[in-house]
Amino acid sequence: MAKRLFIIFSAIYASLLGQTAPNLVATDLNGVAHNVYEYLDEGKPVLLDFFILNCIPCQDGAEYMSEFWESYGPNGSDQIQILSVEVNNNSDEIVEETSNNWGIINPVINSNDIPGAYIPFVYAFPNYIMICPDRSMSLLAHGFGYPISLLEWEQALNTCNFGNDYTDVTIFDLEITHCKKQVFANINIGNVGLKPASNISIDVFTDSSYHSTINWNYVLPTGSVTNDTSQPISFENSDINGSTIHFQVNANGDVNQLNNTVSYDLTNELITTNKDITIEIKTDNYPDETTWSLVDGNGNIVSEGAGVNYQSNELISIDLELDSSMCYTFMINDKYGDGICCSYGDGYYQVTAGEDTLVYNNKFLTHKKHSFYVDEVIDIEETNQQELRVINSKFFDLKGREISYPQHAGAYLRKDYYENGFTKSSKIIICERK
Repeated sequence: MAKRLFIIFSAIYASLLGQTAPNLVATDLNGVAHNVYEYLDEGKPVLLDFFILNCIPCQDGAEYMSEFWESYGPNGSDQIQILSVEVNNNSDEIVEETSNNWGIINPVINSNDIPGAYIPFVYAFPNYIMICPDRSMSLLAHGFGYPISLLEWEQALNTCNFGNDYTDVTIFDLEITHCKKQVFANINIGNVGLKPASNISIDVFTDSSYHSTINWNYVLPTGSVTNDTSQPISFENSDINGSTIHFQVNANGDVNQLNNTVSYDLTNELITTNKDITIEIKTDNYPDETTWSLVDGNGNIVSEGAGVNYQSNELISIDLELDSSMCYTFMINDKYGDGICCSYGDGYYQVTAGEDTLVYNNKFLTHKKHSFYVDEVIDIEETNQQELRVINSKFFDLKGREISYPQHAGAYLRKDYYENGFTKSSKIIICERK
C-alpha cells in the first residue's frame, strides 16, 4: 500500500511540472484583498495552503508554516506571501477561531470550496503549492506528507530564487543555554540547496569581536541537517564576555547569505536569590514519551523523571532546595517529537523560585533546555553599611522576561548591580494610581 501511495503522489507531483499557476483573487478574514499574480509580478513567490477544519495533519503543519512566515514574511526578510485557504463550507467565525487555535498567523481566506482553477491540483489536505514569480508551481507536500519541515519550505523558496542547481546552507536551528560566562549551543546546519554542501564552517563572534571558528569537515546531503548525522555541531565555552554572541555559517559556493547568521542576546540571564525551586510538569495524552532532568553546573543530576511513571494529563510537582552561587539547566525531551501540547493534550512545564516564575513553556517538539543561576542573598544592611553604589538596575516580569520599566500596576522583579560585582534581586509591587 505504501508503495502504491508513493506512485500516486509522484504522479500528482509530476502533473504540476511545467504547469502555469492559475491566478487567485480573494479577500481574507481581515478584509484585505489578495491577488496572486500581483505578488508574482512584484517578484515575490506565493505559497498556497489549502486546508480544511477537523484535519489533524493541517493543524500539525500549521506550526511549521507559521515559523516560516515569521522568518520570510513581512516581519522577516519579506521574501514570500503565504495564503491559507479553507475550502469547506464554514462560517468566518469558525474558520477564524480554528486558525487562531492552530497558530496560523499569515492571511487566511475562507472559501466554500476549492477555487475552480485549482481543483486539478488539490488532492488531499493539507495541500501546499509553491508558485514562483515565473508562474511555475510545485507541490511541496500534502496529506500523508505532513508535517513539512522548515528546511523544505526554505528549499522550495530557494528554488524559485536560484533555479535547480545551487548550494545554500543555513543555521536551521540554534539551541542555546547560558549562565554567567558559560555558553553552550547546539548549532543545527541545514542544506536547503539542491547540491551537497561541503567545507562547512561556523565563525563565532562575541559582540563585534571574532572569537573562534568551528570546522565541520563532512559532506551534508541536500535536504538534510547536521543534527541527523553522527557529527552534530556544538559550541561550548565557560569564559564568554559580551552581551551578544553571533554564529555565521559558511560553505563552498553558498549563493544565499541572507540565512547564514544568527545572533543571540546574552543579557537575558535568568537569576534568582531564592533557593526553593519547584518544577511543575503537566503531561499530555502520552506521558511515556516525555523525560526531564535538572543538572547543576558541575554536571551532577539534581533531579530527573520520566512520564512513564505517571498518568495521562497528570500534574507533577517537584520541590527542591538548591545550592546558591551555581548554574542549573532544566531539560525536557519528547521522544515522539510532538511535544506535550496541543494536539494530544494541554501539557506544559514551568520552573518557579518561590512566587517567581523562571521558565514557562507549552510549545516544543523534541527537546528544550533552560539555564538559570541561583545567586547569593545579599544582606541589605551589610550592603548599606559598605555604602556600595548601584550602577545598574534591570526589571523583569514574573516569567523572567526583561522589560524596559514597569508601566502598569502589578508584581515585577528588579535586579540591582553593585559596583563591587554583587547583584541583588527583589520583588517589587507597583500599585495602581488613584
